[in-house]
Amino acid sequence: MTKQRQDLHIHTKYSDGRIIVREAAERANTLNLEVIALTDHFWPSIGSQKGGMNVIQRRRTDIEDARNEFPSLKILDGVEVDITLDGQLEPVAGGLDQFDIIIGSIHYPCDSMRWERTLTRVLEKAKFDILGHWDGYLENFRKEDGESVASVLAEKNIAVELSLRYECQWEYFLEIARDQGCKFSLGSDAHWVDSIGRLEKQRQLAKGLNLPLVNY
Repeated sequence: MTKQRQDLHIHTKYSDGRIIVREAAERANTLNLEVIALTDHFWPSIGSQKGGMNVIQRRRTDIEDARNEFPSLKILDGVEVDITLDGQLEPVAGGLDQFDIIIGSIHYPCDSMRWERTLTRVLEKAKFDILGHWDGYLENFRKEDGESVASVLAEKNIAVELSLRYECQWEYFLEIARDQGCKFSLGSDAHWVDSIGRLEKQRQLAKGLNLPLVNY
């Protein structure tokens, strides 16, 4: 497995992060990262700022400036969207098609059965690229629920995130997902610039379990 030099989950000052877009690009460039994704929350998802398209467009201008300054770094214009209790994706002004990469995440405590029910329901009608911090709010885990979710994720070609911010509690789900045909992504979920790219532990986890990583 080649060393993955990507961080696909970063928050800036345009949502609940403390990172200026240029700072994120400069940090990534210093670390010799190849790809980063700026994946802010936008209204009404948790952690977002009010402002709709105004906020999105201001950030997009900053992203274009950073792309011009750091041409060797691929900067993805992304979003993290809440998955609601009733199995929906929160809406975003202008729609989701405008973004390069979409993370769907649960941000409320749930047991294994509710987790499985919510994810299978949302995946019946919604499409996103990465399931963010898949067990960050999961209170317990049942193998049969994991098998059900992994099957749908593989079918929909949605990657499972290996997160710096939320340490994995149930590694055997990763093996289940791998065996079902899922791919995996690396994301710091950085809210502070020093967290960007600190993914060596996640790389080692992927290597140890032979988890195939997505490559943007």
